[in-house]
Amino acid sequence: MSKNRNSRNVAKRKTDGWKNLISGLGSAKTEKKSFTHHALSGVMSDRELESLFYEDGLSARIVKLLPDDMFREGWDYSFPKLDELKAAETAEWYASVMEEIGAQQKIKEATTWKRLYGGSAIFISAMDGSTPDKPLIPKKIRTIECLRVIERTEIDFNNIVWQTNPMKPRYGMPEIYPVKFEVPGSPRTETMNVHWTRIIELHGDTLPRHSITGINAENRYWGISVLQRANDRLKSLGSSLGSIDQLLSELGVGKYKIKDLATLLSTPDGEEAIKRRVELTDLVKSTFRSMYLDNEEEFVRDNISFAGVPEILHILFMLISSDTGYPMTRLFGMSPAGMNSTGESDMNNYYDMVRSLQTSEIQPVILRLVRIIAEWKGWEEPYIEFRPLETMNEKEKAELEKQKADKEQIEANTYKAYIDAGVLEPYEVRFLKYGNTLDAIPVPDGLQMPPVEEAPDKPPEDGADDDAEDG
Repeated sequence: MSKNRNSRNVAKRKTDGWKNLISGLGSAKTEKKSFTHHALSGVMSDRELESLFYEDGLSARIVKLLPDDMFREGWDYSFPKLDELKAAETAEWYASVMEEIGAQQKIKEATTWKRLYGGSAIFISAMDGSTPDKPLIPKKIRTIECLRVIERTEIDFNNIVWQTNPMKPRYGMPEIYPVKFEVPGSPRTETMNVHWTRIIELHGDTLPRHSITGINAENRYWGISVLQRANDRLKSLGSSLGSIDQLLSELGVGKYKIKDLATLLSTPDGEEAIKRRVELTDLVKSTFRSMYLDNEEEFVRDNISFAGVPEILHILFMLISSDTGYPMTRLFGMSPAGMNSTGESDMNNYYDMVRSLQTSEIQPVILRLVRIIAEWKGWEEPYIEFRPLETMNEKEKAELEKQKADKEQIEANTYKAYIDAGVLEPYEVRFLKYGNTLDAIPVPDGLQMPPVEEAPDKPPEDGADDDAEDG
């Protein structure tokens, strides 16, 4: 009895979710979504990526637009530990060296190829008395000749020398990169082994290191192209635009109704006679804007409707924007619409994303270079601060200048009130305003600035003067 009771209890299954036995809602046999699953379509080959970049303007814009925005305003060097004059001078030194080796242009180029191929690298060509397969010694650098951008395809991934000692800091990372360099004026290439200290890696969209989908080890290490996730949407957009282009050529299709057409076509000269008849009709129609037809002939024109096509294209644009992370106003140059008709919110979110990528992807590359320069030249190592992406118009600049002027005026009135009340002396105001940088303050002609009074010596203790006089 207990056995049968247990079997009945096992047979009763309870499931969560909405079900309707009449309509079939929630039934695995009738719901189409229960048979829908995602299947990997494969990683795009380098040939496909290059083809899209060369020939498709939208794909090239997806790749290049973000690097253009990331490097548009550049960055500054700051030195909190140095005084203002020394910090400005050191910043100019760094800017001069970085400009000489073309750092900004090369990092931007490496970022572009990283987004296209899923990975890239920068080779630091420095003369330090060692061969490229030896560690870079910054203190022995005589000069940095250039920065060479290396595409992922130029690194022989199968012959990379990996660090296999788990006790080493670079365990599981490359030690030696086999880099293929093209010989100028020759189709052949030469492979040169480069030590990791002379290479700066840039990775694409990351993937799990241990993949069960069959993605090869090279893509798992470097990453994937930004075009990979948008590939299906780009295909849909391309096929849709191709269909629209074909429909445009068939926008108006004329139909001739000819009596006994099948019988005429069966005669030896029937096909030629019908062709001459149609050509004559088109010629007369073009010349006199009228047509001459037999009483049993008829001509009609079918017009194709494009209703709903703009809405479909708009949805495709939205999907591509979602896949790439660009707002539609930035990627397609479309006017913003909807509740936020200015598009300000979209651009603010986009600029937040750009600033985040500057910090996480570009700043480590710049710091790697400036640390080498700092050790090479013996300079103070700087902090990197990216300049704001938003640009002000003339009205906004004028308002900002007015706010600064108002603030200075209020501060000046406050100091003047202190001086008039005898609370502060002019030289004390100068000290509060400019600190110890008195030499850097321009003094107007004819105005004598009083010197900063030194603090009086500590007064002698009671009886000390009398003792000194007695002595």
